[in-house]
Amino acid sequence: ILKDYEDTDRRKNVIKTYFNAVSFTKEIMTKMDSGEKVSTKNAKRIVFSLADIILEEEQFLMDLTAIKDFDEYTFHHCVNVSILSMTMGQKIELNRKELLELGFAALFHDIGKTYIPQEILNKPGDLTEDDWVIMKKHSYLGTIAILKMKKPEKALIRNAIVALEHHIYNDLSGYPKLRNTDEIDFYSKIVTIVDSYDAMTASRVYSRTPFPPDKALGIMVENSHHYDPHLLRLFINMVGVFPVGSLVYLDSGEMGIVCKNDLPDHDRPEALIIVNATGEKADGFMVNLNEKNSSGKYVKNIVKTLDPNKYGINLAQYLL
Repeated sequence: ILKDYEDTDRRKNVIKTYFNAVSFTKEIMTKMDSGEKVSTKNAKRIVFSLADIILEEEQFLMDLTAIKDFDEYTFHHCVNVSILSMTMGQKIELNRKELLELGFAALFHDIGKTYIPQEILNKPGDLTEDDWVIMKKHSYLGTIAILKMKKPEKALIRNAIVALEHHIYNDLSGYPKLRNTDEIDFYSKIVTIVDSYDAMTASRVYSRTPFPPDKALGIMVENSHHYDPHLLRLFINMVGVFPVGSLVYLDSGEMGIVCKNDLPDHDRPEALIIVNATGEKADGFMVNLNEKNSSGKYVKNIVKTLDPNKYGINLAQYLL
């Protein structure tokens, strides 16, 4: 019982830290929009707290980035990209200082959207060519905004570079087009991968239908020339073949939500069963898809992934 209370307290702390980070991101972007000078002190504090939790509760914090039905996409997106970028940084053994620099740069990568008109950011339909011309300006607008912050220290220069380059791919396609550039910054390579994945799996205003996590990874693999091959492989291994939040259909006739995939076999995660074999709502029990029977065969297997939006499934209800 004591362990359950401790687990609950830890989860509450992770959730609180995540939403504090989102709230702060909204606050800082609102200040910048109104022309106020912004200090980086509180931003660093937020990144410090996220980094600490990644070291202790990496899996659950990553779970929160899988919940895509929150309002105010931009703020959640910035925090998600910071979390997933730092998790990648930890996997490649960046030191504490480098990890914080990466998280800081990732948190501010989309800061330029502050200066994009709301009617474009919140446009319910497809963006026109003219809209996209304006939207693409957020990269260098973000760079300028970061360089205007108080005390333009070395870390801010790195932030400005990532803000500028996060839509430039590894093969130098993308935008903006830069002269005399042979290679993008290492942190930019990480943020580009994470930004692509989080954006594809989110229901944005100008892209109402998100891709299921595994489909997003499939698209990234098909376009692997856009990304650093080693970092892309690391990212896929990190989130798993069936990332947390994937809705899966099993050969048992059950439907479940992937809740844990930090297992040796990445294509056999743990799933929370929410619909039983007769098509009725289940109370919610965990199954480990690594489990084998006495004959050495897997007890249950994933047949396919499904789109939770088509079934009206609220991931937050289960993952929180």
